[in-house]
Amino acid sequence: MPAERSAPTQPTGRFQPPDVRRRQILDATAALLLDDGYETLTVSKVAARAGVAKGTVYLYFDSKQQLLAALQAEMWDRMLQQPTTLLEQPGLTWTERLNGLVAAWIAAEENHHELYHRLFHEPGGTAGEEPMTAARDLLVTLLAQGDAAGEFDVPDPELTADFLTHAYTGPCHHTQTDTDITTAVQALFRRVVAAHPPTDPAP
Repeated sequence: MPAERSAPTQPTGRFQPPDVRRRQILDATAALLLDDGYETLTVSKVAARAGVAKGTVYLYFDSKQQLLAALQAEMWDRMLQQPTTLLEQPGLTWTERLNGLVAAWIAAEENHHELYHRLFHEPGGTAGEEPMTAARDLLVTLLAQGDAAGEFDVPDPELTADFLTHAYTGPCHHTQTDTDITTAVQALFRRVVAAHPPTDPAP
């Protein structure tokens, strides 16, 4: 997420491209969440922080709940982008892809720890189903293909993905950020899927 910044005293320009204006509004929302939390967040405060009229915010978002959902979706995008790239990258073992997925998920949370907490764990910060479903589906694909390649032993990729997705949230949500949990969670995932080095094809 963009770094927190001070509220402008005047709008930064009456005419801005929609993507720029939307970004300004979301940046302001993130900064206010970090400053004061969800309960005191209002569309009026977002407008003032972004340097736009209140009505301008409503052109992009119907409510503060929609503002929150948009920031949550951006956080999930960060958690999905790198693992998706790893799935398509040739020359990697499925274990390396699984390790990369775990590392990307944890890094996204740790690099934006305070905002992540505000978005997902404060009252009003309930994540929608769509981003979590996308993360789960990505993991299902990885497990199924790793199993098909003979590197994992995962007879039920969907059930295993459900288990791992929920198992992941415990240490990531409740462990202090100065504790390195990436290696431990990667090892947990590998044990669950019975990961083993790929075997060379018979000559």
